[in-house]
Amino acid sequence: MPSSQLQIAAARLVICLLLASSAARVSFAQGRSSELSDYTDAVAHVQTNERLALLEHFAMNAHGPLKIDALELIIWHYLHQGQLAHAVSWANELSAADKDNAVAIALLTNYERAAAEQGSMKSERLLRMASHGLDMLPQLQRPLGMNGGDFALLKQRAYVMLSSAAGFAELRMKDYVSARLYLHNTVALEPNSARDVYNLAQADLNGPDANKKEGYWNLARAVELSRGTSQGMELARAARARYIKDGGNNEDWNQFLASAKPTANGPNTSELASLENLPPVPHPRNMPAKPVKTAVAHPPTITKPPAPPKPANAQPAPSVWADNTQPTSPVVRKRRVLSTTGPMSLGILVETSLANKANRSAVVNSLIDMLRRLNEQDEAFVLSFDNNLVFQQDLTSDPEQLEQAMESIKPQHGAVLDDAVAFAAGHLARIAKYPNRVLLVISDGRNVDSHASPAETSAEINGAGVRIFCIGVDVTDAAGQYRLRELAASTGGKSDFISTPGQFRQATEAIAQNLGIDFRF
Repeated sequence: MPSSQLQIAAARLVICLLLASSAARVSFAQGRSSELSDYTDAVAHVQTNERLALLEHFAMNAHGPLKIDALELIIWHYLHQGQLAHAVSWANELSAADKDNAVAIALLTNYERAAAEQGSMKSERLLRMASHGLDMLPQLQRPLGMNGGDFALLKQRAYVMLSSAAGFAELRMKDYVSARLYLHNTVALEPNSARDVYNLAQADLNGPDANKKEGYWNLARAVELSRGTSQGMELARAARARYIKDGGNNEDWNQFLASAKPTANGPNTSELASLENLPPVPHPRNMPAKPVKTAVAHPPTITKPPAPPKPANAQPAPSVWADNTQPTSPVVRKRRVLSTTGPMSLGILVETSLANKANRSAVVNSLIDMLRRLNEQDEAFVLSFDNNLVFQQDLTSDPEQLEQAMESIKPQHGAVLDDAVAFAAGHLARIAKYPNRVLLVISDGRNVDSHASPAETSAEINGAGVRIFCIGVDVTDAAGQYRLRELAASTGGKSDFISTPGQFRQATEAIAQNLGIDFRF
């Protein structure tokens, strides 16, 4: 074949490869956009069982990063309902998708612990599993759509499972000092677990620097917590015998039992330890595993039942997404003719960092006043965003609920603006009563590490039929201003930019007038 023909053939081959690559990229982007839409549809479902079913279907078919978020939400649901077996089943799916996920490791470690208790699994292996989970726990990120309170509880449940298993393993290997470190933390977070309290008692009563008084009190506490169970009577007999053998008497033992009796109302949850309050310590054993940043509650000298440490006002964990990430270029969207008459379905989307001390009064009070002046038929929701999206209040016509929602917003770091706008617009499209759909965005224009690309969010917004109005607060860069202007202009809305909190009320009044809300007084 002549060289010219070879060159033509080679050129055709290159063109074919480029076209194939381009088609693959388009297909991938469409797939991600579809996954974002399916995920937000599932999370936004009001009925718990339907939400769970949609999340399970999504998790089994998704391939992107939202699969991890969906699996964590599923597991949290089953843990919250006390269905541990279902949670473990989904933990296997989560582990297959992310082998270093702390939630998956915690549930699987807790499951494998039964084998260690029966002697069919070595304690060293159980300790390595638990240690790895404790290593990974600080890296856990809040799933998209889960509120901060539930995420804190999910992390705490994972920590208790891991720390309890590590303490049990150390106890089996007769490293009583190390076992105390883990088990003190476990019991501080879960004070009514008879199993963990009993294990802590064994660690206290044995090994160097044994704390006999605390050990006997924990032993008595375990007796009281297990009262009425099949193991309770045997434990009560063995505990009393141990105390008498060590030189005690029945009268003193009865006093231990009386002091350790659980209160009728259970523990005072306002005084329980929080995960953030447990100070980190080095890993207590020289095991062939990564160093574990676990925690220890310093054991007090006990002459009466110990009072759990009071939680301090914990500061939010630093964002894993840098606030100085450069925003992506916005996508030009086609303008649509949308409904502007009749009762309104309104979404309020607030960047939580703007609810800080400097801005809070102006932002929150102005928006509350606007919400109070909605017509009786109108409905609204309040959604806040930082690194995650949290419904403060779903669609309602109750002004008191909306007011409470606005006041409950707490400032955090991060700004997943594109994700937040796409989710809020899609939520209005799915469940709003009225075709007159409006989204009011309060933002500083930053878009920090959104999961979705601008192309994906553009598709979601274009299909939602929502007018977007934006108030840009102290937007410091041209890209941020352009992003908010384009969001508003491309959907039939308007944008306003202010530089001081005192200007926020005037901007809110101007937008309210555009929406037909009488905001004058």
